[in-house]
Amino acid sequence: MKPASQIPPSALVLGLAGLLPFLACGLSQWTDIPLLPPADGLRFGMAYGAVILSFLGGIRWGTGLSTPEESGQQFEFAFSVVSSLMGWVSLLLSPLLGLALLIAGFLLQSLWDVLSVERGRLPQWFGRLRMLLTVGAVLSLAAILVRLVIS
Repeated sequence: MKPASQIPPSALVLGLAGLLPFLACGLSQWTDIPLLPPADGLRFGMAYGAVILSFLGGIRWGTGLSTPEESGQQFEFAFSVVSSLMGWVSLLLSPLLGLALLIAGFLLQSLWDVLSVERGRLPQWFGRLRMLLTVGAVLSLAAILVRLVIS
């Protein structure tokens, strides 16, 4: 039996694979990547960020389904949609503001997830995985943002 803190291999592999589009879009701003010019890397990175942020909100909707008390369930359901809304609004803003909103959304979602792990609402390994994946996503989006600012 594996320890509760050990990230399941499938979750780790799939999570890291999910970082590849972020990394490619971030790198596209700083180096020549065939088939991914910087303008496309910006658009694709923001769109992918919005989709993944929405996915993370969906995870929290799922935790709401297993919340026994009604007030806690209402909280989980209500705030689970905030990530989707942040992702969607980020696509309506200027790229500078949209990237900043995505970064803030990922950081806030990660904080919520880690606090939920500490409260025993999510498995211990999930907090470690979320921190790892958040660092990769935020650094990639930050690379796009920095390039946008200095260009």
